[in-house]
Amino acid sequence: MFKVSNLSASIGDKSILEDINIEMAKGEVLLVTGHNGSGKSTLLHTIMGRADISAQGKINLHNLELTELECHDRAQQGVFMFHQTPPTIDGVNTMTLFKEIHKAQKLTSSTGELIKEAKYLFAWASLPAGWEKRAFNQGASGGERKKNELAQAVLLKGNTTLLLLDEPDSGLEQSSRQKIIDLINDTVVNQGYVLLVTHDKELQERYSNNKLELSNGRRV
Repeated sequence: MFKVSNLSASIGDKSILEDINIEMAKGEVLLVTGHNGSGKSTLLHTIMGRADISAQGKINLHNLELTELECHDRAQQGVFMFHQTPPTIDGVNTMTLFKEIHKAQKLTSSTGELIKEAKYLFAWASLPAGWEKRAFNQGASGGERKKNELAQAVLLKGNTTLLLLDEPDSGLEQSSRQKIIDLINDTVVNQGYVLLVTHDKELQERYSNNKLELSNGRRV
């Protein structure tokens, strides 16, 4: 079970979330909706453990209290965050970062197998040739950043228990949006949990049967 109890969050002196409660069974997708500024992205970042967010309440994943863990520790417990605006990391080679992720997640494949799989995923995601040699997202378009994050998510999907998707479809063509749907379906089949924030009407309709609507940081 994934359970959020009485969760409030603030950044500096600004309160953003107040008294949020969520309870999900394995294999569920929760659509998070609300107007801009309602707290949707902050909710996902709070669950992920972003360092500048002060949180009160409990976030429980399979009887593990996440609020006691740092962001990287939550990642090792199977939490993956798909950012609305994926960051760039100057001076860090993309493949080098994938190798560090591979090591941190204690994946069983060899380095050679990782390189082969990563190159396959970059091509599968329609990223430019030689993507693995570039600095991480350096000079990339918004769509390319999303595709790079999609490649990371697919690489780690066997280790992902909780998938946090913050507008994963923005800037992507229809074929890539289908890959997002496939990723959600794989997580569901593997008995994981998905929180989805999206403005895409098709995705909203697809997952509208289980919805959390926010307004001014509170559940409607």
